[in-house]
Amino acid sequence: MSEKVNPDFINTLKKLGAFDINACYSCGNCTAICPLSNEKYSFPRSLIRYSILGLEKRILKSPDIWLCYYCGECSDTCPREADPGGLMMSLRRYVIRKYSLGKIADIFYSKFSSLITWLFLTIAAIVGVIIFHNPHPNLEKAEPLSFITLNFLHDAGIILGIFIGFFAFIHIFIMAKNVDGEWLKNNPIIWGRTFFNTLFREIFIQNKFNECTEKMRYISHLALFWGFAGLFLATILVFGVDFFGFPENFRIVAKILGLITGVALVYGSGYYIFKRIFIKDSYSKYSHFTDWIFIFLLFFSGLTGFFLDIFKWLNLPWPTYITFAIHLVIVFDLLISAPFTKFAHAIYRPLAIWFTEMGEKVGSVKGEKT
Repeated sequence: MSEKVNPDFINTLKKLGAFDINACYSCGNCTAICPLSNEKYSFPRSLIRYSILGLEKRILKSPDIWLCYYCGECSDTCPREADPGGLMMSLRRYVIRKYSLGKIADIFYSKFSSLITWLFLTIAAIVGVIIFHNPHPNLEKAEPLSFITLNFLHDAGIILGIFIGFFAFIHIFIMAKNVDGEWLKNNPIIWGRTFFNTLFREIFIQNKFNECTEKMRYISHLALFWGFAGLFLATILVFGVDFFGFPENFRIVAKILGLITGVALVYGSGYYIFKRIFIKDSYSKYSHFTDWIFIFLLFFSGLTGFFLDIFKWLNLPWPTYITFAIHLVIVFDLLISAPFTKFAHAIYRPLAIWFTEMGEKVGSVKGEKT
């Protein structure tokens, strides 16, 4: 049975940031120059061919899309200036849309619908702060929890966590259903061992990213990840003290952790903003508007957190409360959109690497038996 072809597929990718990939004449330079491509994975060349031919199904089942970190070498050395790295980035945006339940992610990748959506989310968050804030906050001492109660933050956090967790689980299922299923032939022991290896190498230290890019970009990306993860952990620790009987000393640990990882988040996101504005490397030359929104939300979530602590330390009640309200709105926008925007790559990429490595295990087992 022949595979369905979409003749308009290239136009779809152009709207997501790809250059005219039809300029490619399949010389293979991009695959040869890529530090992560090898005899097993021939990206981006194979995905370029799939894109030109409009073979959407093959693209959706290929984990290779997520094995690229867009170092830009393929685009810099392409003799036809077809920007294969940009194509890989647009394919990831396309796949995020396709893996999304009910195609909700589509609204974040159209300029008009995304503008309406971001306005709606921001207004909804502002209205929530206005409705649920304490109308008589403590004006003698800068104490954020006298402006927004702890119980409200707890309940809102639980609801938001359930929302994100639900969509993350569904999207993982959709991805696993689409991706080539050789890895399914592994036994659960191999699943677990490979998963924890991937967790450590490609999430905690991001080994492959370090192999294919300049050192400062790698450090900044690592700072971005650990900054966000550390602030999330610090929040969990505070909630644990307030609601689940964690030792009070954990609050001090959370404060120190939050300070360190907050600096990391602001540095990492600030670095990428600076590079996009002032230094036009290949990976940032044609930034999609969704990239800008994502990186700005990360940056300002960290920055407002710092100003919040500064105003609280200076005992300035109203600057503290206003900054806290702005911080909550930004964090809400960032988290509520996470399953449908670039944030989703934090889940898809490690899973793709995991699936790929389990597929390699199947191949090695077959080789041993023959």
